Parts: sequence; structure tokens; C-alpha cells
Amino acid sequence: MLEIIFLVWFVRRLSRIAREKGRSGGWGGLGAALWFGGEVTGLVVGTAADAGAGAYLIALVFAAVGATVSYVVVKSLRPANDAMAYLEMSPPGAGNFVPQGPPDLANPYAPPRAR
Repeated sequence: MLEIIFLVWFVRRLSRIAREKGRSGGWGGLGAALWFGGEVTGLVVGTAADAGAGAYLIALVFAAVGATVSYVVVKSLRPANDAMAYLEMSPPGAGNFVPQGPPDLANPYAPPRAR
């Protein structure tokens, strides 16, 4: 029961952090997915190690690792309006490549023609 209460609180917390950065609240789902994925993986590892009742503790440790990874990922998201700021900070010529001359029509990766 405590695990479910923690998971609901944790998903809401991740959603709030993501929305504060201008991102979708769906990022909270990452926390739930990594929690359950870690728990299942930990249970498999604990069972394979023949840990008996300790398999549940191993599952909780793996779940905590998954929750920590999801928290770090959501916390390190850039704000939505700042997602392309690295292009502004790059030196001239390093980003925003603008092709010169007519496009090479034989090249399937050539940029489309300007209209």
C-alpha cells in the first residue's frame, strides 16, 4: 500500500517538474515505467539468484534505481522554450547550415528547393 502511495506522489512530482519546464506532464509516466520495469527486473534477478524472500528486497532496490534514473532525466530536461538555445551559442558555421547554390538533384538527402 505504501508503495502505491509513493508511486502516485512520485508520478505527480515528476509531472509537476516537467510542466514547470514547459514540457508535457506525461513525463511522469517515465517514473512509473522505470519503477515497474526495475521492480520486474529485480524480481527476475532475485529469483534467478535463488534469494527466496530476499527477491522482493532486490526488486525494491531495482525499482528505487529506476525511480532515481527517471528523476534525474526529468530534472535535467531543458525548458521547452530553450530547447534550441545551443544553436544560438554555437560559433558561426557550426550550426544552422545553409546550402549554397542549387541543390544536387541526384542526392536523395539534398534539401528541398526554396519556392
